[in-house]
Amino acid sequence: MQGQDRSRKHLTGGQGFRKGKGGEPSENRKVREASLLYDLTTLQREANRRYGFTAQQTLDYTQSLYEKKLVTYPRTDSRYLTDEMEDSVKVLACQMKEKCGFTGIVYLNSSQVINSKKVSDHHAIIPTENAASADFSQIPYEEQKILGLVTAELLSALGRPCLSEEYHLTLRCAGEKFTAFAKKITDPGWHEIQDWILGKDRT
Repeated sequence: MQGQDRSRKHLTGGQGFRKGKGGEPSENRKVREASLLYDLTTLQREANRRYGFTAQQTLDYTQSLYEKKLVTYPRTDSRYLTDEMEDSVKVLACQMKEKCGFTGIVYLNSSQVINSKKVSDHHAIIPTENAASADFSQIPYEEQKILGLVTAELLSALGRPCLSEEYHLTLRCAGEKFTAFAKKITDPGWHEIQDWILGKDRT
C-alpha cells in the first residue's frame, strides 16, 4: 500500500493543512467498465472530441474505409455484435493487437460485446480482417485516425475494468476552506490497450 500512503501524505502533508481543522481524507474506489463498441453516433462524438472532426467528416472518412474494406458498415445504430461473431471477434482482436505492436495481454471477454437481440440491420463498427494486413501508410491521415479509434474500441471493449482510487479532503484554516483531490489508477484494465493505440486520455 505504499502508493496509497503517498496519496494520503500528499493530501495531508501541507503546512497549511496541518494547522487546519478537518478529518482524514475520504477514499472512494472507482470501477470503470469497458465501453461498448461504436455505432455511428458514438464514433462521431469521439472523433469530434479527440480530433475536431465534424459528424459529416467522420461519416465520410468511415465510409471511405468501408469502401476500402477496412471497417464494417458505418451507418449503424447498434453497439453490439451478433452471437455467431463470438469466435471470429476474438481472432480479429488478436490480429489487430499484433498489427498495433502491442506486447501486453489482451483480454478477450467477448460476452461484453455479443448480443444479437441488440443488433437490428447492422452490427457495431469494427475493423475487418483486411485491416490487419493493410499498409496504414497508404491510408489518408484522417482515415488513419478513424481506423485507430475503431481498433482501440474493439480491443478495449473486450477488456477488464479500469480500477482507480480517489481521495478527497476538505479543511478549514484561518477561516478559509480548502479542498484537495487526488486520483490514482490502480489497474488500467482496458485503458492500457486504448492508451497504447491512441495515447493517454483520462478525461
